[in-house]
Amino acid sequence: MSRAIEFKTILLACLIISVGQFSMGLVFPSLPWIAKDFAVSHEEVQILVSIYLLGFGPSQFIYGPISDALGRKKVLLVGLTIAMIGLLMIIFFSHSFTTMVFGRFLQGLGTGCCAVLVRASIRDSFSGAQLPVAMSYIAMAASITPLLAPVIGGFINFHFGWSMVFISLLGYLSIVWAVIALRFQETVGQTSALPSPKKMLQQYCDLLSSRYFMSFASIGWLNFSLMITTISVMPFIMQDQIGMTSDKYAIWALIPALGMLAGAGICNRVRPIIGSKKLLLYTPALHVAAALWLFFCPLEPLYLMLGQLLMILGNSIALPCVQAMVMQPYRKQAGAAAAMSGGGQMVVSSILSMVLVHLGLSQAWHLSLIIVLFAAITLANVLRGFATPEAQQQTAAT
Repeated sequence: MSRAIEFKTILLACLIISVGQFSMGLVFPSLPWIAKDFAVSHEEVQILVSIYLLGFGPSQFIYGPISDALGRKKVLLVGLTIAMIGLLMIIFFSHSFTTMVFGRFLQGLGTGCCAVLVRASIRDSFSGAQLPVAMSYIAMAASITPLLAPVIGGFINFHFGWSMVFISLLGYLSIVWAVIALRFQETVGQTSALPSPKKMLQQYCDLLSSRYFMSFASIGWLNFSLMITTISVMPFIMQDQIGMTSDKYAIWALIPALGMLAGAGICNRVRPIIGSKKLLLYTPALHVAAALWLFFCPLEPLYLMLGQLLMILGNSIALPCVQAMVMQPYRKQAGAAAAMSGGGQMVVSSILSMVLVHLGLSQAWHLSLIIVLFAAITLANVLRGFATPEAQQQTAAT
């Protein structure tokens, strides 16, 4: 593959995967205003995040195997069409909170195709040493966009109102749909019959029973859950407890976004030198440092954002590494492996965010306790995953 084609493939993949993350993160700064307009509590308005993830996550389990059989492009276009229908419902029935919830579910159901099919198409197009590099760019885009999205969403909400956030999302999805229709090259060489539900279930059971897959996939699930929980709770801490407007919060949110850029750069440069295992061990160390900072720091914007930056730095190191590790052995089942990895990530994120919010997660020191717990689990999974024969075989090959 020439460098020009390689660059275009990765750039298009980054554009597509940003859809799901923008669809989720752009709404975060608007939640307090939506709650006020509909006279619902902060806990109730969080369902707009959870219901999106519940549509986004499980739908990937269907998109993956179907795209292995029918190809990636057709499934991408159908999924984005479903998402646009959900957004149209939200826009034209914006007076009904119930309709908004259903529209968010459809939006998640449709955009779920993006994450799984991008990872599968990258696995179709790259192999060997190229795969971790390509995956690192995809992971970078998938991780940066949830951090940039609140910045953009905060400005749109402050100047134009929360309804314009959903109108902007509809415009963005329409552009991406057109780009896929015109520019996306099918990566599945030969189509086949749709897999039976029994065969699909067996594929997922095999992945879930794999110690290798579960060790690395769960690192990604927990790190992404931690990031989503933090960026959904932080607007309430900054806006309600400190009294900050959404546009000012958007500016402060750039600080952790810089941490994601720094972490992705470190991952790309350092991983080939010291290896994935040593690099992944930095994640729990950074998370413990972030937890201690958030536990003891004053309730001021700069201190809160610096604590989040440390946490995000750990996330950004972990996610590219584990996503490449997860996909490496599964070329013939790229869609199923990507679906199990990405779908599980969203399902776990949705469940954990709902549980933590309903348990009363609303203070910076609350976050610090959760971060420490997740750091301990991450450390255990890193050690467990690299002790498997599959990981040792990959290490010997490189």
